[in-house]
Amino acid sequence: MFSNLKISSMSHLIILLVLFTLLSLGILFPIISLILLGAMIAYIVRPLARKIKPLVRFETLAILISMAILATPIAIIIYFTVDQILLIATNILGTLPSSANSTSTVVNSTVINTNVQNLGPLDNMADKFIDEIGKMIAQFITWLAGQIVDTIAYIPSLFTDIIILLFSIFYFAKDGDKFAAFLKNILPKTETFNKLYGQVDDILKSIMIVNVITAVILGVLSVILYYLLGYPYVLLLGIITAISEFIPVVGPWLVYGTLGIFDILTGNYIRGIIVIIVGWLIDTLVDLYIRPRLAGELAEVHPLAFLVGFIFGAITLGVPGLFVGPLIVGITYVLYHAYRDEKAKQTQNI
Repeated sequence: MFSNLKISSMSHLIILLVLFTLLSLGILFPIISLILLGAMIAYIVRPLARKIKPLVRFETLAILISMAILATPIAIIIYFTVDQILLIATNILGTLPSSANSTSTVVNSTVINTNVQNLGPLDNMADKFIDEIGKMIAQFITWLAGQIVDTIAYIPSLFTDIIILLFSIFYFAKDGDKFAAFLKNILPKTETFNKLYGQVDDILKSIMIVNVITAVILGVLSVILYYLLGYPYVLLLGIITAISEFIPVVGPWLVYGTLGIFDILTGNYIRGIIVIIVGWLIDTLVDLYIRPRLAGELAEVHPLAFLVGFIFGAITLGVPGLFVGPLIVGITYVLYHAYRDEKAKQTQNI
């Protein structure tokens, strides 16, 4: 009787647990990728904080210092990038014609238009051409204004995402050991699960290391390409290309494609074609070979699983998906292998 009561109580508890877990996931679904990304970054912050703690005595201070140390290279890169962009903008503005030259340019363009209109049959063609240019400029201005409005509207949401990410990093770095111990207490203490813990640990290490290494490799190879092709500001272009590796779907093509199309439109056909073709080769080498190969060597997971996680994680979850996607796919891969091994053991025992 009591055993039946115990089972019944456990059944009710399981029902409530499943129900409220689903409700919690429904509430947290929009930010769950940020929380998972924070937990993965905390995986790097926590060991660094442990080394700093004896020097500062307080765990909270050690974690904050560790987060600041990891953020410093990012801040330096952002500062250098913004500084170079402002320098380029200043140089461009400095090359604009003065008001006197602008007046003469307007006069010259008026004369040209008058001459074109005097060509007779070409008059209508010139008018249509000018109208089309005016429409294109109006459409571009409308699109640009919309992009600016969307960016401004996204700032509060971006600020909220950053706060959630920072809090996730801090609390996972502070209480990550307790969370891991809690999961181990829930899960069975068998040889299979003990091996599973180590494999998940290897997956986390590989993802955090591989994303940084591949971005650096892409940036270095791109700098070499830009230098050989004679582009200005090669270091800035290399940094932007490396950062673009974390942009879902588009990636480095945001840089390679822009440079190539600009060169082709300005008459530098050979350089434009070369930067597109060689850029495609570099991107293919890094994303389809180096990235999955490094991830597969650091963890016992097939490179294809990591490749699928990187690509479709970025498509579905955005930038956090570059880290969260491979983690989910990698753990799924490991779980299936663990299930296969357990099934094989049960078959042998029978």
